[in-house]
Amino acid sequence: MPKFFKKPNFPTKLFVASSLAVFFLFFIIFIILNFNTNNIKQNLNKNYNHENFYDTSDPFITKVPSLKNLLTGPIISESDPSLGPDDAHITIVEFSDFQCSFCYEQEKNLKKIMEKYPDKIRLIWKDYPDINSFESAVAGRCADEQDKFWGYHDLLYENINNKSFLELAEKLNLDLEKFSKCLNNENTEALIKKNINEANALDINGVPFIYINDKEFIGEISFNELEKIINNTK
Repeated sequence: MPKFFKKPNFPTKLFVASSLAVFFLFFIIFIILNFNTNNIKQNLNKNYNHENFYDTSDPFITKVPSLKNLLTGPIISESDPSLGPDDAHITIVEFSDFQCSFCYEQEKNLKKIMEKYPDKIRLIWKDYPDINSFESAVAGRCADEQDKFWGYHDLLYENINNKSFLELAEKLNLDLEKFSKCLNNENTEALIKKNINEANALDINGVPFIYINDKEFIGEISFNELEKIINNTK
């Protein structure tokens, strides 16, 4: 018989003590795992609220893709800017970034499709900026506070590297005092962070990223492709 199959020649007392120690170790591990499992089950049985699972103080690095099963699609919220009728047959939800050139090209196609099917589609905007473009996202929400989001949205993309937010606001005749206060408002920043946390829960890792009803697409989609998808969506 090969040597490594031989039983160790332990003294009886030492063997018994070792066995008991191993038994108690596994018993303690079992209790800890069972306690944690029960806590997790209790949390999962609660109504889903993505803010409960994230350190929202730093949404740029707090990504937990394993939570994606808790959120199977985007959250339709009145706090996010939208175009088109609420009861539209097609809902497009886009996660985008004002300083992303690929996103800008996607915006052009989305704008054309909305112009062609104004009564058939509802478009919902979700911010997914990086650290450098976070201020642009906040400025967009401040324009939305004065019902000028989509006009300001266009200006931000047309001036993609310009951070003169007040100058852009002036072009739309916004209340500049109100707009300035909004830029430093924590409640406005919270809207952006909610979108970022939502994108993280959905395991979105890049933009542009869009949902057309229950189908998801990453990267730029041409106008013809968009139209084909929309016409084939029941």
